[in-house]
Amino acid sequence: MANTAKIGIIGAGSAQFSAGIVRDICVNKGIEGSQVCFMDVDAGRLDKIYALARKITDELGVKLEFKKTRNLEEAVTGMDFVLNTAQVGGHAWTEAQREMGEKHGYYRGTNFASIPQMLFFLEVAKLTESLSPKAWLIQSANPVFEGCTLMTRETKANVIGLCHGHYGYHDIAKVLGLPLEEVSANMIGFNHWIWMTEFRYRGKDAYPLIDEWIKTKAEKYWKTRKPAFGDNQMSRAAVQQYQIYGLFPIGDTPRFGAWWQNNSFKSKGKYFGTPLGGFDSEIGWKQYLDAMAAAVVKIEKAVDDPAIKATDIFEPVQSGEQIVPIINSMLNDKPAVYQVNIPNRGGIIHGFPEDLVIECRGLVSGGGISGLMENPLPASIISGVMIPRRAEAESIIYAAKECSYNAFLALILQDRRTREFEQAEAFLNEWLNDSRNIYVKKHLKK
Repeated sequence: MANTAKIGIIGAGSAQFSAGIVRDICVNKGIEGSQVCFMDVDAGRLDKIYALARKITDELGVKLEFKKTRNLEEAVTGMDFVLNTAQVGGHAWTEAQREMGEKHGYYRGTNFASIPQMLFFLEVAKLTESLSPKAWLIQSANPVFEGCTLMTRETKANVIGLCHGHYGYHDIAKVLGLPLEEVSANMIGFNHWIWMTEFRYRGKDAYPLIDEWIKTKAEKYWKTRKPAFGDNQMSRAAVQQYQIYGLFPIGDTPRFGAWWQNNSFKSKGKYFGTPLGGFDSEIGWKQYLDAMAAAVVKIEKAVDDPAIKATDIFEPVQSGEQIVPIINSMLNDKPAVYQVNIPNRGGIIHGFPEDLVIECRGLVSGGGISGLMENPLPASIISGVMIPRRAEAESIIYAAKECSYNAFLALILQDRRTREFEQAEAFLNEWLNDSRNIYVKKHLKK
């Protein structure tokens, strides 16, 4: 007999994500009969996801109980699993912070949008620790790396960070023409900063296949391929990072792995493809946001129109998200290995502290999560990218924890694009004084 769980979803107004979770629960019979509590500050969006969830379960004939609330404590109290997918202020505030950074000379914005997120993460973690101490807090909203490290250091909540960037090796297999079922890979590092330590085809090392592709086919590929939001996994950027550091960057790593590839629209075009300049350019990102908005309209239409089947949008098959399979593994003690973000306890990645959250393989079961030990990363990766990225993360973590003017000032002064003190101070003052920055000012130390 299947076990049931109480699952709270924070930021549930993101209908595409929340409805996807509901669909995944429906196709995992080991969780049928569970209760899902949707929480969002937007009442209208909350009503939409509640109605959509009911429609999906009715169409599939699956028994699930749903609740909705705008109260954060209610979404945490008594839960077995708390899913945090919230984006403080939504895309509108995130984009406003990006524009603010650009106004002061920081192309494509600063990392300050992480601060309100992390403050909210910490509030959720403290509530989970207090109100549901045995619950697992599953963090999917970014920044997973810095946010999970902050939460695990400052609370005793059971935190696990999840992302789907590790599936980037699927793109490599596809471009190389390799059947995915005959390919395996392993990636470790920090979230959005992971490196492929192993790539195998039919059990044999397949890195030589990548090298041959770079030598004989890459140029033609870059000249002819026109992906929806620009290239990423097999871009010039990814290949250059591989050639410099010795391992292939996976998932989102190519997007963030080299500042010189991202310092202007021209650079983005060179390394991620024209005319979009890749996923994160001003053009590529706008197309992404527009596509998301169109998807929301389509989903909301399905809620309101009885003639549209919700399961035509959310096909009743397990998605690529690991969240529900992990819940199933824990709830029903079904051991399986997943890609997880957990503290580096036991030195899973050699050379980094145990209280730093790292991304690795983890064995998940009814007993919890155990990280699988890894071989040491090569020195070229450690010195070239891992230590600098950790230093940046520690600065962000400190700024969020300290939440003071001087901590924020030190953070923006470290940005390589800061040319003078007055530039940093002007940005910081505008950011702090913006009326939408309520969450930061609520916690700001005088």
